[in-house]
Amino acid sequence: MESKQYVVALEISSSKIVGVLGEPKPDGGVEILDIEAERSLNCVRWGCIQNVEETKVRVNRVIARLEDRIAPKKITGVYVGVSGRSLHNYFMNISTTFSDERMVTEGVVDALKERYYSEAEVQSGDILEVIPCQYFVDNNEISNPIGAYGTSVKVQFNGVVAKKTLKMNIERALDSQYSLKYVVTALAMGEHILTNEERQLGCMLVDFGAEITTVSIFRRGVLQYLATLPMGSHLITRDLTNLNVVEEAAEEIKKTSGNAIPSDSGRSILVDGVQSTDVQNYVVARCEEIVANINEQIAYSGLSRDNIAAGIVLVGGGSQLNGFNRLVEEMTKLKVRFGSIPASVVLHDRAARGIEYLQVISIVAQAAAMMKPGDSCVQEPAPVEPEVPVDETESETVQTQQVGDDDGPIPYPSVKAETGKKTSKSDDVDSGNDSDNSNDDDWEEEHRGGKSVIQMWHKLKDKITDVFKESEDDFDDEDNNRRNN
Repeated sequence: MESKQYVVALEISSSKIVGVLGEPKPDGGVEILDIEAERSLNCVRWGCIQNVEETKVRVNRVIARLEDRIAPKKITGVYVGVSGRSLHNYFMNISTTFSDERMVTEGVVDALKERYYSEAEVQSGDILEVIPCQYFVDNNEISNPIGAYGTSVKVQFNGVVAKKTLKMNIERALDSQYSLKYVVTALAMGEHILTNEERQLGCMLVDFGAEITTVSIFRRGVLQYLATLPMGSHLITRDLTNLNVVEEAAEEIKKTSGNAIPSDSGRSILVDGVQSTDVQNYVVARCEEIVANINEQIAYSGLSRDNIAAGIVLVGGGSQLNGFNRLVEEMTKLKVRFGSIPASVVLHDRAARGIEYLQVISIVAQAAAMMKPGDSCVQEPAPVEPEVPVDETESETVQTQQVGDDDGPIPYPSVKAETGKKTSKSDDVDSGNDSDNSNDDDWEEEHRGGKSVIQMWHKLKDKITDVFKESEDDFDDEDNNRRNN
């Protein structure tokens, strides 16, 4: 029977560690079989692992619960989403010229891409992904250069870069016991949450998380800009602790009573021991600061609002704050919608349909698209060898002897068999053995029956004693006869 193909994805964010087990489908989609999560506020900061050992414990718990879903199979490979405060993009133009006109091949474009890796001035950083954005052949822009003829080729590459410690700590946390492959989370969400029309017209994807906000802008079907802001919804929670409430209570007040849009009523009511107007002042002030920074990324990207005709798509737990989507719409003057589960993903667990899992669902969908036929993140258990029945007659041919209480059974071969010939009664007579034949038979019978070594020694000692006693008696009789004579 053909084994199933499984895909496993992991997202390590500032608020939680989430693992997903999925089954790729022939049509290119993926069926989600299980989602498991652990809180990570104490070991992950700004999307980067801070406490490796604590993260390792929580990751192992997540993977162990995923394995329970497919036991006795074991997870051997994981696709890990990469995000964090250090994530950004880096543009670079790479070009080449020919001595005469020739056709542009895939090899030419691949060589230019390799030059990006070697020539990009990325200090203490990892290049996670390199995306070709624009092609020029003889200074004329072309959508696909493969097959075109010219004397020069220029490609504008956009690389996704992060600090080296980001991947290093992920590898440490997973302890080299899994085969790791990396997926840039922002690219995965752009591919599976945005529509093709949105990517072509121009769209800003805003992932508003607990401690970071990732802004990525897509246009002409590819990533044009990527930046990570070190601010998230947890800043609002910390602001509310100034109202003399603990952080857990502040988080609950933010979710139930916070609103990013200021109220016009002017009334103030008591909410969990604090005035609602005080809550609103903190929430509104911080939300406006965050949205102002999001809005400014359009200018930093070098694009205009006309280049973002499809508007803004919001994802992340922080975007669920009351009124946050309306505040973004008012301050950016762009239309706003929430991200949703992609149509290619089948999710049976309705409890997990919340927007908070969109990141890891996008990662597993992208991982399934990357997998080749026959690849799997799960290893089938080794076949169990059938037990070979032991013939009881064979087991009785080798006899064992128990020596003492501490020794195990040991083989005890026949002493007479070692001589290479069978001992007969005539041999006993010729050797001068005066013991009767019945005693010999008893000795041989006891030997075959597996009597203890100690018992056999006592038997032998008695026989020797009898022989000496008989010889001594014969000697005394002869001596007495001599004296009488």
